[in-house]
Amino acid sequence: MSRLPTSENTEVLTIRISPKLKDKLNQLAKKNRYGSSASEVVRYLIEYHSKR
Repeated sequence: MSRLPTSENTEVLTIRISPKLKDKLNQLAKKNRYGSSASEVVRYLIEYHSKR
């Protein structure tokens, strides 16, 4: 098994979402406003809303 690259993102979050919500998440990632991947979008939204 190959090792993942070292970074500060070492925790794994598994969530269940509907295909409709997954599509919306991927659409947000394509806009590059919040990040370039679904994971980056989720991280951004958590950080942004935790500061409020």
